[in-house]
Amino acid sequence: HGDLRGRVLDEVVEGHAETRCVERLLHRIWNEVLVAPLRLQVLPVVRGNRAGLVANGRSVLATKVREALTALSPALRKDRAGRGLVLLLIDAEEDCAATIGPDLRTRVRATAGNIDATCVLAVRMLENWFKAAAASLAGVNELPADLTTPDDPEAGSGDTWLKEQFKRVRRNRTYKKTTDAPEFAKAMDLAECHRNSRSFRQLCKELGARVPAPDPG
Repeated sequence: HGDLRGRVLDEVVEGHAETRCVERLLHRIWNEVLVAPLRLQVLPVVRGNRAGLVANGRSVLATKVREALTALSPALRKDRAGRGLVLLLIDAEEDCAATIGPDLRTRVRATAGNIDATCVLAVRMLENWFKAAAASLAGVNELPADLTTPDDPEAGSGDTWLKEQFKRVRRNRTYKKTTDAPEFAKAMDLAECHRNSRSFRQLCKELGARVPAPDPG
């Protein structure tokens, strides 16, 4: 029965912000944006250095994907009806996501073998998704109460932008990835982010492609 199957997801990510907030963000997309009828289980993330992950001719990416597969296997054995997914989620930084994304996706899938795998790059950085939903974060964790969403939230550094916004309220306040990012992932308006960020829409699209069609019976 399709409504009883679960989706087990393991991610390879690069940084502190991703490690702390990605599980919350993925669950919110699954339940609020996709309204998926299936249970989503997100396993602890596998972290890797970005330079090593994107470099051709090095084994870092394959090693990290294999770590994710090792963590995924027991969960899939426990839930025989479940289906697994390995997600590589990293910042594009100065690279063009449309250029390096397909190659990374191919490499991830080659290592994952018969386990579903994909790759999503946040344009510039994950913090730009918070910029894309900035109006909904006004007043959250000491951000300014008059916060508005920039016209082009994917341009520039979201990390730097957040630091600038905090300093408007308190000069010595700075952006703290490990504590602020999870709160922003909890409070942000996903619909606003979806409207304003192409790379966030890509993440939603990749997850949405893993929601099976309703059982006609």
